[in-house]
Amino acid sequence: MGSNKGRFVDRSPIICPAGKVTTDSKNVANTLRQYTIEDKISALKHNANIWHEDKFEPPLKVPNFLQNSYIRKNREITHLLNPPVETRYQTLLRDLQETTYDSFWNKEIGKSRDSVPGLPKGTIPTEVTYGKPTIKETSVKELVNPPKTPYEVLWNSQIGHEKYKKTHNDYNPGERLHRGYMSPPFDEKACFGKTTMYDYRGIWVKCCCQWHIQKPITSVNKIQADHLERVKPVVGKPLTPNHNIDCVPKNHSFGHRYIRDKYGVEDLLKDPSLEPCMFKRDFYVLMHMWNKLRSNMKELVRQGAFNFSEFYKRLLYFDKERNGLLPKDIFYEVCLSSRVKFSMTDMEQLLKLLNIMSDDQINYKRFVDMINVNAPTIELMSTKDIPPEKLYYITTYQAAGCDYLFINNANMPTAGIPTHRTDLPAPYQPAGSCLADLESLGDSTNIKTLLNPSIYTNYGLNFRDFFLPRQPEVLKTLFEKVGYSFPGNKFEKIWKEGVEQDETGLVCVDTFKKLLEKYTPMQTIRVDEADC
Repeated sequence: MGSNKGRFVDRSPIICPAGKVTTDSKNVANTLRQYTIEDKISALKHNANIWHEDKFEPPLKVPNFLQNSYIRKNREITHLLNPPVETRYQTLLRDLQETTYDSFWNKEIGKSRDSVPGLPKGTIPTEVTYGKPTIKETSVKELVNPPKTPYEVLWNSQIGHEKYKKTHNDYNPGERLHRGYMSPPFDEKACFGKTTMYDYRGIWVKCCCQWHIQKPITSVNKIQADHLERVKPVVGKPLTPNHNIDCVPKNHSFGHRYIRDKYGVEDLLKDPSLEPCMFKRDFYVLMHMWNKLRSNMKELVRQGAFNFSEFYKRLLYFDKERNGLLPKDIFYEVCLSSRVKFSMTDMEQLLKLLNIMSDDQINYKRFVDMINVNAPTIELMSTKDIPPEKLYYITTYQAAGCDYLFINNANMPTAGIPTHRTDLPAPYQPAGSCLADLESLGDSTNIKTLLNPSIYTNYGLNFRDFFLPRQPEVLKTLFEKVGYSFPGNKFEKIWKEGVEQDETGLVCVDTFKKLLEKYTPMQTIRVDEADC
């Protein structure tokens, strides 16, 4: 782009940009430039050298330049803040000079201000328009909602559709994909599955939605109908064969009564030596009843059907002795009339537990505070059903990392098999042999040996087999099988030197091999595995 010219450095001038260089003259400067006929005539005169410029005429009066010696800090603003007094003639001239500007500046609403003084001489703002006219081929309305029929829109969208399938992988809804498979092995007409009973007329839908009996009333046997009514359940009603539901009272519940087990989930998670606290279990039942009552009160308050102040005044009205107590019979009647419903048996147990009820007298003020959802909840007693030595308080971090399992492992053996089996007796060393323990290798076997075993390990050999003293016949036979030869007394010479090095009366395989490499040059030996 022209705006980025000279702003970047071409690091790879050899690489040419893709595309074609465009020289579009339709930029903003050329579009907004407007040449009048007078400008074109002036340009032609300049090209023909027939242009005569006006001579410079000096002004009649030289302006009064201020000297540097008289310039002070507030010299220029003094004339603005304290202008000289004008005569009537000077004021009239100034008003006449500003009349033209005011006529163009103070325009009507909807017209531009100061339009002529900034334009060329002789320009009429209402007739001259700058720029080039925009060629409007189609309007936005025609682009968004073209005046075409649906068939024409569909026809135009299919122009070049075959090329779009190759370039953009663009297929119509429900159109089969063509992935360019080879035709002899691939058959486009091959179909898999079972042929459906499809009919474009839609007769099968009509058959599915239409019952096979068209009569409005079906004639059946009365005995069969009565039997089905007694035995078969009706949709939306429970199964009551032979109307046996009429033999029991209304809203009768069937089945066995649920009896809560002695050990619940909470009790099973505790230590086995602790007995379940029956008081705590019953206390949870009372708390459930209390929370349910407070939820109902909250809903009534939200609906505007209950007011705690009015309820307290009603209870206070029946308190004739003004001692803050009411008999439970009167108290229950007032609660029922005020839509405060609860289980009387459970409520009496809770009120006695909280010392709100004693001798069939209820402290109604504390009861109102207990069920008031707008007041703070009363403090309840803490149930300590677990002894202090059985309490295990842990933090979240300890529970996540199992740090709460404080187990002393000082006196416990280390997990796994130790490297040095100090728990086993020392291996027995026969006379004339090395100390070897084939069952407990100790630190002789490392990870590298296990992951990358050598050829000796694959054949069941270890390092002890190379350092075990051997008889001379065994060594001579072993090395002759691998391809070495001992002409003359060469073997006896090497054997004597090996006995001096091992100092066991015999020679091991490793010592004999080193001496053999010392006196015999290195050579490539091919040995058949079957001969070994």
